[in-house]
Amino acid sequence: MEVKTKTAGKTVTGNTVANTKAGKAVRTLSLQQQLIKAERDLKNIVNRQLGETVLHAQELIVEQLKQAIEEKNSKKETPVLTLKDEPITFQLNKTEEKVSKKIAFVKHNRSIDSKKVDTFIAIIDNGKYEEAYPIIVIEASKLIKAGYTVTDVNGRVLAEEEAEGYFVILDGQHRSTAFAKLNSVKGYMTIPNVFVKDIKDVGTYLEEINRVGNWDMRAKIGVAALTSKDELFENMAELIQQGFNPTTAGLIYTKKNIPEKILNKVLRREEYKLPKDAIVDIKRGNDFITLCKAAKISVTFLTKRYFIKGFNSYAKVHGEEQAFKALDKLKQLGLNDEKLKQVKEDDDFQAMLQEALNA
Repeated sequence: MEVKTKTAGKTVTGNTVANTKAGKAVRTLSLQQQLIKAERDLKNIVNRQLGETVLHAQELIVEQLKQAIEEKNSKKETPVLTLKDEPITFQLNKTEEKVSKKIAFVKHNRSIDSKKVDTFIAIIDNGKYEEAYPIIVIEASKLIKAGYTVTDVNGRVLAEEEAEGYFVILDGQHRSTAFAKLNSVKGYMTIPNVFVKDIKDVGTYLEEINRVGNWDMRAKIGVAALTSKDELFENMAELIQQGFNPTTAGLIYTKKNIPEKILNKVLRREEYKLPKDAIVDIKRGNDFITLCKAAKISVTFLTKRYFIKGFNSYAKVHGEEQAFKALDKLKQLGLNDEKLKQVKEDDDFQAMLQEALNA
């Protein structure tokens, strides 16, 4: 039940209290501005003798705002650190030799989670990094010669002639990225306990460490793209690197969710079947994404499955041609974040498509 109390001519709802408690800004005012206003309203309530219930509610708001300000001020801001394509020192495990190389990644390997990187930055910078954890690398030139696509830290594809100066991180991407970010600020950072592998089949190696590691669906799809060379998983991996979640990526390209058990079969190189009625159509999926982006629907919204599910349902009823026609006309609606936030179910997006078609 939503509780409403009147304060100095305004209405304060239970939602306002919840938002304040969560430290969310109300009416875009800063927390300090909210506190000044809340204290002023409290004074008016006392002067006007509006009753104990109203008084208590406003006192609670003031107290929660004070607490939110205190919490905000006590938080230590994490510095924004960049990742530069520059050498860093790797200390090799077997020989203790220190080697200066740049960091590279193999395309479709485990995507980088910035939150995990930030956690490791704090651990390393506070001298609490556990050096017993190994970092597994391979020379970039060997991977490129084997036919793999290798990129620098910013996603630029490396040519074979420049690959000699790079180590590809196969396992330990988050820790290595954290070291590299700190190195860009402080310099002289060394990545410890590095094992240089000579791996003929990187896909098999990643599959093996995936079995014993705690990898999520995003990582598994990336490894599936490497091991299977299947266009479905390669394109799903591309979407995941853009910020899509695995479920939505599957719906976009097959109209069905790809269960983890199927991915596990792919990783074990066993025969597998996609879910019933799943149809792989990469062009259709990419056309859907392109037209949505043309209508200013960002990945932040597109990764929410009710957009693609709503589109698929609309196409099932009205046909593919009309569905794509409606999708193409979405840009005429002048969509913005406020309007897109109103799409909370599959039916909402279907209604939006119909509105665009009738516009």
